[in-house]
Amino acid sequence: MNKSLKLITLFFLILFLQNCTSDDRAIILDNPPPSGDYANGILVLNEGGYTYSNASVSFIDASGQAYHNVFFAVNGRGLGDVAQSIGFNGDLAYLLVNNSNTVEVVNRYTFESVATIETDILNPRYITFFENKGYITNWGDPIDTTDDYVAVLNIETNTVAATIPVAEGPEAIVNNNGILYVAHKGGRGYGNSISIINATSQTVTSSIQVGDVPGDMVLDNNNLYVICSGKASWTGDETSAGIYKINSATNLVEAQITFADGVHPGVLKKSNNSLLYTLNASVYNIELSDFTLPAAALFNTSAQNIEVLYGFNIINDKIYISDAKDYSSNGEVLVYSLEGDFQNGIDVKIIPNGCYNNN
Repeated sequence: MNKSLKLITLFFLILFLQNCTSDDRAIILDNPPPSGDYANGILVLNEGGYTYSNASVSFIDASGQAYHNVFFAVNGRGLGDVAQSIGFNGDLAYLLVNNSNTVEVVNRYTFESVATIETDILNPRYITFFENKGYITNWGDPIDTTDDYVAVLNIETNTVAATIPVAEGPEAIVNNNGILYVAHKGGRGYGNSISIINATSQTVTSSIQVGDVPGDMVLDNNNLYVICSGKASWTGDETSAGIYKINSATNLVEAQITFADGVHPGVLKKSNNSLLYTLNASVYNIELSDFTLPAAALFNTSAQNIEVLYGFNIINDKIYISDAKDYSSNGEVLVYSLEGDFQNGIDVKIIPNGCYNNN
């Protein structure tokens, strides 16, 4: 770059910084922190475009600065095609990359690669852990409705030791002291059940009937809460959405909330003594002691012009919402207080689908 061009670039950079206010978007730094330390911050999993192999991870530090493509920066190679989710176990992070049929294992604080798991991994979705094993939901071949399974991962060797056949479309999975609950969203079809797996025997012991398209599950004391979005109108077979309260001691549905026709909620998370769920561009609050639908939204994101509310999490008493925009442009993470007061927005990469606490 010649001297004149350098001066012009510097002038416009200074002009830009002078016009920024405290409400502007966070500074975007594509290079990782010099120390390579990704502790005490937020990991953002950017799904990337299907078949484009541009999945990535962003890191937001305690000051709100965002660093991008950290997996590539540390390991010198791309993450893969369609990053689905992240699971933590000790000092390790497990990055499930759906269309690449891989699980990337890294040190969660340095992001240095530990292993790439490929054998017996086919369309991985989510992971949980119990004792010295990981349990990974796999859709298998989406066209084949009978080949779905949970892979049992030996976390000492990073190899799949066994597979547990389950119903079509296993999605979210949670561990309750060795009893695993698997929500069957349905893959290319539509599921309506929760499988119960004994981790010790590695067998499906029973299942629980819930509403159509079960998604997030939340464990609270002796209760399991499951949100079911129902079939959308465009399916031609629209069904009602609901939230189910299941007694984890008896595995029986104790209570159910049913949404009005045409209402299809999304993500479900727990915050203190409440359940928070998303619906379109709004966030709603259900008191656990009441367990009835709220009369109004906790807050609406329309003032921030969110295009697609794609990810949602609660970290350190703050709400993190991921906006996928048009599914091809860079996305954004928006931060709110638990009361719904907007705090700041942070530009990230393509299709951010989740934020994870890396403290």
